[in-house]
Amino acid sequence: METTRPILYGVADYAEIRKANAWFIDRTAKIRDLEGTRYAVFLRPRRFGKSLLTSILEAYYDVYYADRFDEFFAGTDIGANPTDERGKYLVLKFDFSAVSKEVSHVQASFSKYVAACCDAFVLKYADVLPHGLSEAVLEEPMSDDKFNKIALRMKSSGRKLYVIIDEYDNFANTILAESGVNAYNALCHGDGFFKDFFARLKAATSGTEAPVTRLFITGVSPVTMDDVTSGFNIGTNISLDPEFADLTGFRHDDLRAISDYYAAHCGFDAEKLYDTAREWYDNYRFGSASAPSVANTTIVLSFFSYIWRTKQFPREFIDENLRTDYAKIRHLVTLDRRLNGNFHVLENLIAGGELTERLAKSFQARELTKKENFTSLLYWLGITTITGESFGKTTFGIPNETLKELAAKMIPAAYSDVHKIDERVYDINDGLCNFAEKGEWRGFVGVLSSIVKENFAVRDTVEGEKVVQSTLVALLVSAGGPYFVKHEREAGGGFYDIALEPQLSRWPEIAHAALIEMKYVKAGDPAPTLEQLAKIKADAIVQLDQYSADPALIAEWHIGVAGVSPATGTTGVPPVALHRLVLVFHGGECVLFEEV
Repeated sequence: METTRPILYGVADYAEIRKANAWFIDRTAKIRDLEGTRYAVFLRPRRFGKSLLTSILEAYYDVYYADRFDEFFAGTDIGANPTDERGKYLVLKFDFSAVSKEVSHVQASFSKYVAACCDAFVLKYADVLPHGLSEAVLEEPMSDDKFNKIALRMKSSGRKLYVIIDEYDNFANTILAESGVNAYNALCHGDGFFKDFFARLKAATSGTEAPVTRLFITGVSPVTMDDVTSGFNIGTNISLDPEFADLTGFRHDDLRAISDYYAAHCGFDAEKLYDTAREWYDNYRFGSASAPSVANTTIVLSFFSYIWRTKQFPREFIDENLRTDYAKIRHLVTLDRRLNGNFHVLENLIAGGELTERLAKSFQARELTKKENFTSLLYWLGITTITGESFGKTTFGIPNETLKELAAKMIPAAYSDVHKIDERVYDINDGLCNFAEKGEWRGFVGVLSSIVKENFAVRDTVEGEKVVQSTLVALLVSAGGPYFVKHEREAGGGFYDIALEPQLSRWPEIAHAALIEMKYVKAGDPAPTLEQLAKIKADAIVQLDQYSADPALIAEWHIGVAGVSPATGTTGVPPVALHRLVLVFHGGECVLFEEV
């Protein structure tokens, strides 16, 4: 019997993956394209396969592994047609995620780590390095001098050096998010040690017979690189180049292949696996709206790893490590316990579904308060993706359900920092669970209304309707529970405001769903009369009639008819009752909430 190929989730060691015959997407053909750029900077969101990519490059170019080429690359594209450069380099590799994120320890940790990498390098290549270099480096106490000795002594050795830096901005990004701009600037401006490191690296690429002839740097955003640019200005940012749009990530054919394989081996419906992976992890486009759509590599593997290990459909689709990554940047939208301009950008994204700005390819941390820069940062972090382009500006949208939930959670997290609403988010969750079972909706609507009122009271009411919309959506998403919270989606030829779509693949026992039509009267206008409220409600009913008659919605939500479990194929799943709710706000005050 054929053994099912394992999934080594979280493993970025290419040799280990190949040895285990684990699931692997072959992107090695891109190595030929990469050779066209000697000093490359490649940026992608967290957990997008960058570390595995650096491991592949190390295995391919390192002279240390030259005699294991067939072991590593048999059956791959580059294995069948390698370049002349393979196995020709001494590789000096750094992974700056190993550096401490504590401000008080970061410089010492960085120096210690760089020193350890230099020591490991000379020990690894002791037999081919210039005479006495290994001993000299090992005896040198200072990391800067260790690196300088390697660079200077290799200059005339005839040996070529390939420097790989993974997660170049990892610790810097954490310090920026958690400790603020001042602490961050100490790293990257003036005579900061991080800036000095890149200046030394640049020096090693300069002059006749420079030792560093190739360089590959990965990271998340261009912020840190821009801040150290006066010390390092030789790298070419290839992140937006069309040929590298799918250098990492799962394309649709990759998602189809992995869905078909594990469906057959684990007893699942392949189409459901494919649709779920696309809905939750896909639709990132890098560089342009016409770029191929790719899915988040590591999170896709997390999903299929669960399928492979348990033979069950997961109830939680968001990888906890990714949730932790994005929780760290909540501090970028508050300042001194006050909501800042960045918060309003995020709020408009949640309320409107998209943002339009110029895509900034580089900017400094001190410029993050500018709307266009923070909007671009959301793209580089993977919170948004490119959905359109027009007249030099880019339209950004949230790519998938995972990021819709994580982005929306930043809003109540910021509310919590300023207004302390944590406990009531749990009350909303309780209310949603009660609604799913019994159809009782007044509990969660009451909590939502009270938070909207409090938040509205301390906000600029010029964009009052957006404040109410984004607050409702963000709180519902943040509360979790058994529903997909959908906003401004098409149904019946129109676009509903908010839907609580039952997650039947996870909880087939859900008995109730909801369409919510929200109407808004400006805070500065007189309170609506009973007659006006009746007219508003009548208009809402017409719209809800249109949405709730949509055949696709009825079928997908099992409205009124027994269905089949999307996960297991079990028949006889109970029908779902659809509740149609009308909420009318006068400013931040909910003046009408009824089921119609």
